[in-house]
Amino acid sequence: MKFDFFKMQVNGNDYIFFDLLDKKDFENKFESFQMLCDRNFGIGGDGVVLILPDANNDAFMRIFNADGSEAKMCGSALSSITLYLSEKLKKIKIKINTLAGEKIGFVFSDQSIKIDMGVPTLLSAEETELETFWGNLVQIGNHHFVTFMKELDSDIANNYGPKIENHPSFPDGINVQFVQIKNKKEIEMKIWERGSGATLSCGTGACAAVFAGIQKKKLANKVAVKMPGGNVKVEYNDSHIFLVTQPQTVFSGKIEL
Repeated sequence: MKFDFFKMQVNGNDYIFFDLLDKKDFENKFESFQMLCDRNFGIGGDGVVLILPDANNDAFMRIFNADGSEAKMCGSALSSITLYLSEKLKKIKIKINTLAGEKIGFVFSDQSIKIDMGVPTLLSAEETELETFWGNLVQIGNHHFVTFMKELDSDIANNYGPKIENHPSFPDGINVQFVQIKNKKEIEMKIWERGSGATLSCGTGACAAVFAGIQKKKLANKVAVKMPGGNVKVEYNDSHIFLVTQPQTVFSGKIEL
């Protein structure tokens, strides 16, 4: 049986989307997320996103990593759904429910998206050492380990990300951000995502990194985050953190499942 899908990306952080708003129990048909994400034998992507009906919001988002594990939150996917639903529903304010709670997205005239990602928290007031790296544990829907460095090696995520993700302290894995502070308004970041590996961009990771830097009093409340796939903006205001991106549609099609 063939199913419609579309693919969107934010700075190379790409996801496969299925609009299931009008299809009851349709998500139960999806069993091979790894196959869909395979860049040689499937569609290819960092994950799969199901857009489901929700009684109190415009949609409910379920997101699955490339290895098939389910995540609670993804800033890139949330931004993409916000743009998609804005065009479908003819609205500029979109409310989406997730496993990490309800989120609100705003669409601007240039099709940039601003997402209220909620209230981030430090899981420990003290830094944690993992695989010789010292860093902060941040919860923003997903759990992140943010480590600040004087310099970033181009292969640092591939070399150390898997070890930190699979550290015994985190039986379900953890996302990893390697961060270099350029100045109070700019950082550079390399990424290792739980269940997906090294990715070109990560919205929740960008928010976690900026939040950790603000807690250290090393960053301003508005920061540009440079990642391998491009830049996003992160703003911190009244305990909430906001992600500003510009999603793009890559292509759409049908796939036999």
